[in-house]
Amino acid sequence: MQTPKPAFFAAVLEMIRNARRVRQDHRLLRAMSERDLRDLGVGRSEIPALLSDAAALSNVPYSRARCAAAVPPAMPR
Repeated sequence: MQTPKPAFFAAVLEMIRNARRVRQDHRLLRAMSERDLRDLGVGRSEIPALLSDAAALSNVPYSRARCAAAVPPAMPR
């Protein structure tokens, strides 16, 4: 029987950390008042979408891809 690769365990641990971070952020945002959410420019109905976007971006390895995802493409001339 082959021994599992350490990279597999590192990937699983990273997925667990990301899931925990998303749950923690969800609890934090749900606990905020409407006024606090308005100060952030977020509606209560937008919380799930924000967290799914954050989770998707956190799965991208640190590179320019993370920054490029937040910036719209330039208009062609």
